[in-house]
Amino acid sequence: MMLFGLSLCNYGLMYWANIFLARHLAIDAFGDFSVAISIVTLLSTLATMGLEKYALRLVSLYIERENWSRLRGFLLFSLRAIFLFSILLTGLVSLGLESFLALQNTGFHIAILIYAGFLPVIALCLFLIEVITVYGVQILALALYRFFLPAVFLLLIIGLPYFQLEVTAVSAVLCFGAAWCLTLVLMLLVARAVSPKELRHAKVNSSGRRWWLKKSLPLLISSVMMTLLTSGGIIILEILYPSQAEVGTYAVAMKTAALISLIGTSTNRYYLPMLVVLLERRNQKAIKALLCKRMRLIAGFIVVFLSIVGVFGQEIIDLFGANYSQGYQALFISATGAAFSTLFSDSPYYLQFMGRNRLVISLMAMAALSMVALSFILGSRYGATGVALAYAIPTILLFSSMKWQAYRHMRQLFR
Repeated sequence: MMLFGLSLCNYGLMYWANIFLARHLAIDAFGDFSVAISIVTLLSTLATMGLEKYALRLVSLYIERENWSRLRGFLLFSLRAIFLFSILLTGLVSLGLESFLALQNTGFHIAILIYAGFLPVIALCLFLIEVITVYGVQILALALYRFFLPAVFLLLIIGLPYFQLEVTAVSAVLCFGAAWCLTLVLMLLVARAVSPKELRHAKVNSSGRRWWLKKSLPLLISSVMMTLLTSGGIIILEILYPSQAEVGTYAVAMKTAALISLIGTSTNRYYLPMLVVLLERRNQKAIKALLCKRMRLIAGFIVVFLSIVGVFGQEIIDLFGANYSQGYQALFISATGAAFSTLFSDSPYYLQFMGRNRLVISLMAMAALSMVALSFILGSRYGATGVALAYAIPTILLFSSMKWQAYRHMRQLFR
């Protein structure tokens, strides 16, 4: 319930922030802000190199085996690698992104470049939240990520008019970047405070650097494919409909549908480290009980969420203003796709933890490529609703098939 409460707080704060921005920004400016968030979200997934997802498994195992020197080596290597790679990606974005957008006649988007400058900070936060979670303080980790970060962002953008500052796409991304910086400082302090005492005095053993990168690569690819599946539609709509309401309409629909995804992500941070330990111990009964408990919890949330969207979806969309009032269909379609991905979101992790990386990557790549192709086809005809369909159809097929594969694998494993 605490995890759900934090997810709900995050959703409410970010939703409030987006309503505020949608009502105070012009259509093209709100589109710029939404595209900046989507692009940097995709880049931050790439910047972590899959090490944040791999940390859920590896840190749990190193603590279980009390291999403190290897754990310290992994943590130091990951932080340095993520920071340096993030800087490289930021430079590449600065050189290449605006050139691409200019060729597409979409104009100059300074908000994207400014927010990309915060990429190293964002990537380090994404890694540290997983580490803090594995240390056993899930609530504190999510309080920083799900409450402190959006609360600071909301306070900063609401405070802009009081300081005689204009609310623009640039000022909005600067506020968000400042919130990430404050969150990183607190995460570093918390990670040091809650880390095992043995870890602080252990010698650094970084001899497994190539092995860590090799093992994290499948997680990186699958994460990028998943982020492309969820965030790529906004970027594609910006290409198809530059500076038009279609971009903001789809962004509003996806932000609303994101509530159920947040619940899935939060519960995964609670259940996945336990799943890793149970798999290590080959405890079949406990694994089945854990997965069934998670399934019942998530299914209950999904029923409530889809009911609210179905009944009150138009009223929710209208909160953002008249410019985005045509987004009900896109909202309901996106919410349905997000519900399937949330319900079965443990399946790709299980399959990858059990060495089925090629299967997961292949399925996710097919889904992401299908989404991109369908987005250009359906988006050009039906706008935001078409892109919502392009997201929902591959997502439902992807996660249903991965759940079936995970079920089959578990039956064979414990025969």
